[in-house]
Amino acid sequence: MDSAAAKPVHRSWIVVVAKSIVVLQTLAIVYMLTSAWVTAVVAAGFVVVVAAVKALSRASRQVDQIFEQELGK
Repeated sequence: MDSAAAKPVHRSWIVVVAKSIVVLQTLAIVYMLTSAWVTAVVAAGFVVVVAAVKALSRASRQVDQIFEQELGK
């Protein structure tokens, strides 16, 4: 029986596309309610938040790996 659920292979790009759509719609709403300058600031804020989350996720994985190596001995 074929499932309608997304296959794990496709799930990563589906998530990226969905998040991109949400961000673009949010920026469009900000642009319509304010100005281009405010939209640019909000877009820069999105970039900073995404970069911070990626950096913290990477650091968390590294710390977990270090703890696993040290405590596993």
